[in-house]
Amino acid sequence: MKIAILGGTGSIGEGFALRWAEKHEILLCSREIDKAVSSAGKYTEALLNKGFFCCGITGCKNETAINDADVVVLSVPYRGVVTLLKDLRPYFRDQIVISLVVPMKKNKWFEYTPPKQGSAALEIQEILPETVKVVSAYHNVSAKKLAALELSLDYDVVVCGDDDRAKRTVMELTREIKSLRPLDGGGLASSYMIESLTPFLINLALRNGLSNLGVKFV
Repeated sequence: MKIAILGGTGSIGEGFALRWAEKHEILLCSREIDKAVSSAGKYTEALLNKGFFCCGITGCKNETAINDADVVVLSVPYRGVVTLLKDLRPYFRDQIVISLVVPMKKNKWFEYTPPKQGSAALEIQEILPETVKVVSAYHNVSAKKLAALELSLDYDVVVCGDDDRAKRTVMELTREIKSLRPLDGGGLASSYMIESLTPFLINLALRNGLSNLGVKFV
């Protein structure tokens, strides 16, 4: 499977590239092609130095990666996602798009600020072609721990989407990451509940001197 990661040079993008590259071809995306190529080389070297197999991590422009991908991961800040996707819309066909996007702002504390559609996931679905299957997941996975391959991530990942086949694909990708447990969160309309946990967890960590919090349902 070809997985394009928009925002692949960022912290959470690095973790997904490293975790999935053993079984899938990773297309690392950035508006700055030199940055994408450099990061792809760094991630590949990190995997090989630790004795992991790598199917291939390639740095490329957003447009090229989307056009070639089976799955597109949106690991970009909310403030730029609408403009970005409107520009890239012609390159989408029938891909699965995984949204990690969380609309929030910081006053004294972080606050969830959903768009009129109710969640970032629903807004993204509205922007993209109807043939694209939008799934929301991974909002509350620690980027630092995801990139640390020696760690098992004892987290749950709630997966929301309206297309059952696309949701099953994302859940299977989740199982490929050591100790992550995917949970079916229902339709895409439920995404707001999971998105809103992100600012809550950040505030919880700040108030209590914690870091890298995740979610586990017991």
